[in-house]
Order: sequence, then C-alpha cells, then structure tokens
Amino acid sequence: MINYEGLLTTLAHDDAPLGLLTMQASGTMGRIAKRFPGRVKALFSTGHGFAGVKGVGASAWDSFWNMPSHALCGDHRRPTKEMLSGIGRMVVDLCDIGVRCYPVLATIKDVVEVCAEEGIPVTVLDHEVPMGGVMDGPMRKLSYASALAPLNVPLCYSMTPGECATWIKNAEGLDLDLTVIRLKEWSHMVHEPWPNFVPPCTEITTWDSAVLYPLTVFTDAYPAIDCDRCGPLSRRLIGAPWMDTRGLIADLAPGLDSCGVSMCPYRYTPAIGRYKGFHLNGILFSVSRPNGYYPVTAAVLVYTALLQRHSKMFCMGANPDLLDRIFGSTELRDTIRGGTLDELFQNWIEQQDEFMKTRVDLYK
Repeated sequence: MINYEGLLTTLAHDDAPLGLLTMQASGTMGRIAKRFPGRVKALFSTGHGFAGVKGVGASAWDSFWNMPSHALCGDHRRPTKEMLSGIGRMVVDLCDIGVRCYPVLATIKDVVEVCAEEGIPVTVLDHEVPMGGVMDGPMRKLSYASALAPLNVPLCYSMTPGECATWIKNAEGLDLDLTVIRLKEWSHMVHEPWPNFVPPCTEITTWDSAVLYPLTVFTDAYPAIDCDRCGPLSRRLIGAPWMDTRGLIADLAPGLDSCGVSMCPYRYTPAIGRYKGFHLNGILFSVSRPNGYYPVTAAVLVYTALLQRHSKMFCMGANPDLLDRIFGSTELRDTIRGGTLDELFQNWIEQQDEFMKTRVDLYK
C-alpha cells in the first residue's frame, strides 16, 4: 500500500519548496496541495508527460495547477538548473513496472543524479512493481548505456522506485540526502493485481500489460509483429496476418510452460499500426506460474520461434540495432548466429547472481 500519509508527515518536517516528479493519475499533487497550499513550485514527469500523453514538449504551463510542467524527454531528459530554480526538495512519485527499457528507470536515474549535483534532497514515495520479485534477462554492457538501458541491472530487475534510487546512490557513490517513504504491507512475494491499479501510460493499460511487457517488448524492433499497442490487450499478445498460430503454439508450448507462461490463439483487430483494421492471427499470453515466471527468457523463445518459422516476414522492416539497445548488448543476436540458448540463459543466471550482491531490498 502506498504510504501517502507517511509522505505528508515527512514533508511537514520542513517548509522547503517542492518539485514533484509524478504522473497526473497518482493524485499526489492534490494531496500535497491540500495539506501544503502553494508549496509545490514545479511539476516534472517522464517522457509520457504529466497527463500521460507524449508530445507536449519539454516544458509547458499547467493551467490547472498554475505552475511550470516539465516533461523529461528528448533533449531535456535531465532537469536543467533553470527547471530546478527555487526548489528545495524533489519528491519522486512514479509508478514503474520493473523493466529496464521502460522509461521510468532512466528518469529516476537522471533526476537523482542531478539533485545530488545540485544539493537538492530527494524524497521517494515508493510504489509497488507489478512483477514483485521477478528477475530475468541480461545485464547491460557499458557500451550500450542509453535511455533504454540506463543502469547495469537485469532487464527485469526486481526493485521498486525507492529501491532503485537507493541502488543508484550506492552504486554511484552519490552525496545525496535521500529519503524513501516505504510501502505498507507489501513484499516482493506479491505477484497478483492490487486494487485500483492505475495505468502509468497509454501502452500499459492493465496490470497484465505491465507484467507481460518484457515478453513482447522485442516487437518494438520487429514491427512486422503487432502487440496491440495502446489497445485493450496492449503488450499482452502478438499477431500478424501471416502468422501460423497453431504451429507457433506447438513450437513454444514446452519452453513457455517452463517459463510460467500460458498461451491461447486469439483473433483481433488492432486500432493503430501497420495492421490497423486488419484481422490478425494472434497468440494471447498470460502468467500461469507467478513464482516461476521468466518473461525475458520466454521472449527469447518466442523471438527464435518466429525467426525459425517466419523469418522473411518477421524480419521485414526490422531494426536489430534497437533490439540490441533493449537487451543492452549484442548477446542475443550473437547467440542466434553461433551459440546455444542454454548457454545464453546460464550466462544470464551468472550475471544475476553478481547483481544480487548489490541489489537493494527494502521489503524483506
């Protein structure tokens, strides 16, 4: 449970003017404004914008709250000194899904680093992560550091926003006054939807979208495969008019079962993308074993099955460099060319064992 009262009690200890990094649907701005009128001086958001919609530009004026609103995206992913002028404390209130290439992690990193440089204390209102303690996928190679791979952590890294901020402070040795308002009655063993799940953006429409995002995110680099982006089943399925659903399900059944993933055939019509208005042959995924769920491993199995069964159609318009950026290295494509998946997965396990030595867990 998000500890809003703990945040308000902590903020009452001083009267520092606040910057608030959040999303519109969180409701935190309203709570702070009611308890401390006029104290928030500027709003900040991820690239999705405060209202959850991209494309509003780096900075704008929020007419409802009558203050500057800065979307940290494009050329302004890091807050500037001008944006932070007059702010004595930054409050971070972001929903995350625990996947490295999702933009929230990069935003937390940039804001924490800039606040450390500027001597601005940071208070993180912690949020649950949908996958709880699920950890899967490769660490990032340094040469692939980017907004899609901002930290050297597994692709699914099993940390909340508060734990991530603490990990960044520790890993980078930042001189930062950091406070985490911990969740109440939650642990990383929680793997089921919670009441009143609020979609953090237009692509993550449901709790299921969030937990299946790392399974289908490879479609960003292979647009010949649809994932119902921004639709009612966004990120929960894959589909294409040429896809042999029956054959793929047969190919994938043993491997995906071991990853805690179930499948069923599903015909649907996407509202956007290259197949807008077309009836697609699809596969709908769901988590069958939350305590043994490996979404990135499952994604690799789906990716290789598509290469084997539909190589020409699957690779039309592909951007393999983007796949490398999502995975944080060329390791996956190198393995496809001349290695075995068993070796790849074993390497991931060894990398994750190293990461566990530094992982922050505030909810043991």
